[in-house]
Amino acid sequence: MGDVINCTRFASRADDLVPLPSKPVDIPRIPLISIAYRVGSLLNVYGEKTNEQHVMNALQQTIQEWREQGMSVDLCDFTSYLKLDMFPPQYVIFLELIGEQGCNIDDEQLQVLQKLANSEVERQLCKANERYDAGRNGKKLGPLTCTLVRSGTFSTFLRKKLLTGHLDLTQVKPPRLLKNEHHIQFFYDNRIDTSSC
Repeated sequence: MGDVINCTRFASRADDLVPLPSKPVDIPRIPLISIAYRVGSLLNVYGEKTNEQHVMNALQQTIQEWREQGMSVDLCDFTSYLKLDMFPPQYVIFLELIGEQGCNIDDEQLQVLQKLANSEVERQLCKANERYDAGRNGKKLGPLTCTLVRSGTFSTFLRKKLLTGHLDLTQVKPPRLLKNEHHIQFFYDNRIDTSSC
């Protein structure tokens, strides 16, 4: 199905959880799994293998820090791509943010968030993935860029994908790694211009 999974525990009954054994043992139990990431969705320039969970952890930690600083913001959705037409190559992460209880974020706060996003997400991604950190320190990767997109960008993108892709609604997930130039351009076309705020 294209998912890379981690076996986290074994269960023989619903209430009987045991830790995964460190040595191979013949245990007639049912494995409990967690999905790590989708095949083909790694950000990977030189072997750093940044997966969806690394990026999600970095974004969640960044959002948490912003909240602690008094900024009422939450992550609606994100996607990314590798910008390989520059040296060193860099990650670009498109972010759709929402305010408290799903409200829009005002222009002044968006300008502040855009200024903070690159360095904050970069710092958290270095913590989440040691290989990414090594790539940044070794100058194999350029600093990442976070681009804020307008409210509703991801829902519009998924609707268009549904209409043109002959897909079932239950099969559509936001892609975490963009590879199609038209898709990348769609997100750039929907970026928020914070320079005029």
